[in-house]
Amino acid sequence: MLLAVKAWQLRQAARQALEAGDVERALGFAIEAQAIQGTEGGEALRLLGAWLKTLCASSSCCSSPR
Repeated sequence: MLLAVKAWQLRQAARQALEAGDVERALGFAIEAQAIQGTEGGEALRLLGAWLKTLCASSSCCSSPR
């Protein structure tokens, strides 16, 4: 039960990091959450973070968090 709560907290932190524009941090949280407890929502967050990281690597739009 405690692991499920920790994974949920990490997914929530990933969402908040995305809202703040911190893609790298969001991806880290999503990866950590999936390692603890894989969910469809967590996988979607992980994929979104990975895609945004790739997108931002080739663009200056995400060079720094908001």
